[in-house]
Amino acid sequence: MGTKKYKVIGMRLQDARLKKGWTLDEVQLKLQISKRYLMALEAGEDDDLPGDYYTQSLIKQYANLLGVEVGNRHLENEPESIKEWRRTHGEVTSRAQKELQQKPSVLSGLIHQHPWLMGIILVGVIWLLVWAAFSEMANRYPSQLVAQKNPTVIDKTKKSHHKTNASKTKSTHSSAKKQSKQTTTKPKIEKVNDSVDNLRVTLPDEQKHTTLKLKTGDNQSWNSLTATAPQAATVAQGVMEAHQTQHFKLKKGYTYVLKIGNTIGLKGSIGGRKMPDPATGVTVRSVTIVVN
Repeated sequence: MGTKKYKVIGMRLQDARLKKGWTLDEVQLKLQISKRYLMALEAGEDDDLPGDYYTQSLIKQYANLLGVEVGNRHLENEPESIKEWRRTHGEVTSRAQKELQQKPSVLSGLIHQHPWLMGIILVGVIWLLVWAAFSEMANRYPSQLVAQKNPTVIDKTKKSHHKTNASKTKSTHSSAKKQSKQTTTKPKIEKVNDSVDNLRVTLPDEQKHTTLKLKTGDNQSWNSLTATAPQAATVAQGVMEAHQTQHFKLKKGYTYVLKIGNTIGLKGSIGGRKMPDPATGVTVRSVTIVVN
């Protein structure tokens, strides 16, 4: 029969999860930890947990995800195999460092016994380096001065002036064309049935796709982007760290579902246009995006 020593912390973690409205399946995806261990931890069933050392690590990950303070739980029950490995390798490393420090230096001995010999060798090395540097410079830049007879002077003032004016005119047209193109490539975002979580994105005729940009604030968030039509496919899913930015391509003719685990501080935009903010007090959000 188990001791149920994790029953209290398990109940605290379960209460915090339920307050966030998360299921065990969602937590399993966020932490990549077996649902069986999560159920055993919340129920305080020690016999179904992998062991104290690994269970305490699991508790720390779970508590960090939920934002629960569980106190300073030291890993006192570290497996004997890990302790033995550390003791053995620590002794070997210390013994090797000690032998290396005690080994006399050959160069140090030569310097003390024959300082004049080392001085001559050092001067010789410096002289060779200087000689090699001067030789390389002489070969790379030979002194060859050739005077040109009867130089021809060409007046390019008029041609240069005409070329400058043409260049300015071309640059002005190019800049205006580029600015006009930029103003027409932003998509149009509409709320379907006046819902901030049901969006229709209309792209210009020549545009085949646009970009979804997500940026977190001071908190991390677990997000997923799934295409539901014309064919179902998972585009991306995982945890975004605080102050992280991610970009996703949205294709014309597709319908997507964006799930956001923590909307606090998270900003989103589609094709450079800001997404509508969630309703007040909503932390978990599911947004349908239809791209036309």
